Order: sequence, then structure tokens, then C-alpha cells
Amino acid sequence: MRRNEEDEIQVLGTSKPKHGFMRWGIIAVVSLLIIGSLFFWLFSREEGEPEHIEMVNPVILQDDTLKMDKQARVEFRLDSINDVVLSIYSLQNMRAEMSLQMPSQSDSTVYFVVWAADIRKDNGQILGDFVLKGKQLSRGKRKTGYCAILEGKISLGNTINDEIKDYCITHGGDFFRQYPLVMDGEIQENRLKGKAIRRALAQQSNDFYIVESKNRESLYDFSEALADMGFTNALYLVGGSSYGWWRGEDGTVHELGIYTDKVLPNINYLVFRGFH
Repeated sequence: MRRNEEDEIQVLGTSKPKHGFMRWGIIAVVSLLIIGSLFFWLFSREEGEPEHIEMVNPVILQDDTLKMDKQARVEFRLDSINDVVLSIYSLQNMRAEMSLQMPSQSDSTVYFVVWAADIRKDNGQILGDFVLKGKQLSRGKRKTGYCAILEGKISLGNTINDEIKDYCITHGGDFFRQYPLVMDGEIQENRLKGKAIRRALAQQSNDFYIVESKNRESLYDFSEALADMGFTNALYLVGGSSYGWWRGEDGTVHELGIYTDKVLPNINYLVFRGFH
């Protein structure tokens, strides 16, 4: 065997190479390169995926150190920009959750309640992917924006990818889809036309807000106002006359929208509670 290898080296150095050996040698080298590249890609992908999944962990509503010694509260202010008047509710020291039932106003741990995902007109089901405490109740990606909730902490984003939704399912979290209005400070395009009272879950740094237009606005004008106001992310919420409520610092309950005794099935609520 050693002699054969030495003979091959000597032949490659001569003026009359044996083309059969050269051809097979080149094929062998190329094959080794392809196999090596494939193994590198597979192993690097397997090592990279767990880190990518860990990056899905949601943004914290507030520092964990605050929940032990700070009282939850809603700070309200009126502001305007681009002739759009906004009611802005700052959610301080709270944790979020989804619910299919309207919380009682007598529950002093609840500080804000709003309708989150839309309901389909044809069958009364929730429109789009919806996960409640790890259980998927509906499917659909017509709306690419999302709100993911894990252990009371919120993450907003814009993707049709299922990775974050599946992460919420695995870890017992909540997830719903809505129109993305602002993502990373950029206005998002949406097909929703007409004017209405608009409502959004908005983010600025690690702080979250419920923002509502005082007047009927187009979705673009509302999105532009949110971006110009400095919100880095904003997700649409069911607006118009949809019912909700919030608790003032003195404990007084203030209502949003119009209350009705006729409750549609599958109405879902985004609920903010204090830690105490």
C-alpha cells in the first residue's frame, strides 16, 4: 500500500500524468470539502438554535426589584401630536395576563382591562393565533403582529414565524395576534381602512402603555402619532366602543368604551394586575 501511494505521487510529478488518478483525486477532495461543510453547518445550527430560542424571552414590564416595594398604579395624561389627541395610560409596576372572562371591578388587584384580539364575524371564533396558559385556542396569521406573555412579562413583535408562539405553548404562556402599528420605531403598513376610535398597547423602553385616540382616526394617522410620540413598539387592540376599565390611584374605576349586557363568546381580555 505504501508503495502504491509513493508511485501515485511520482506519477503526478511526471510530464505524462495518469488522468484517471487525477480525476478521482479531485473528486475525493471536493467530496471531503462538501461533507466537511455539511457537518459544520449542521453542528453550528444545532448549537445556535438553543441560544436563539433563549432570545425569545420577553421584555420585562419593569425591574423585578420594583414588584416587592412599589404599588401598582395607572398614570393618565392627555397629549396631542400631528393634530391627533391621545389618552395615554402608563402602567406602573404591573404584570400582564390574558383572560376569556371580564375581571370583576371588586378585584382590587386588577388595574386595567381591555379587549385584545378580534373576533371573526363568520363563526365567532378568535381571529388569529391565540394561546391561553399554554393551550392554543385558535390559529391564523392574517395579522402578523403579536403580544407574547410569560410570567406576567410582555414581548411585542411582528412575524408570522411560530417560534415565539410555540415557546409560549411550551412554557404555559399567553399569545395573541393583532395589527402591528409601530415596530422598532418604524410605522407598519396595514390594510385596515376608515376611521374609528383607535387603541393600542405601546412600549417605550421597558415601560408599557395603553394609548387611545380621543377622536376617530385612520389607522395610519394613529400609527404615525404613536411613532412621533416616541413609542418604539405598538400593537393594535380592539378599539371603537369596545368595553374596558381602569382603576385610578384613589381606587375609583373608570370605564372605557360602552358597556353592554350582550357578551359575545370568545371575547378575550388583556388584564394588568398589581404584584401585591
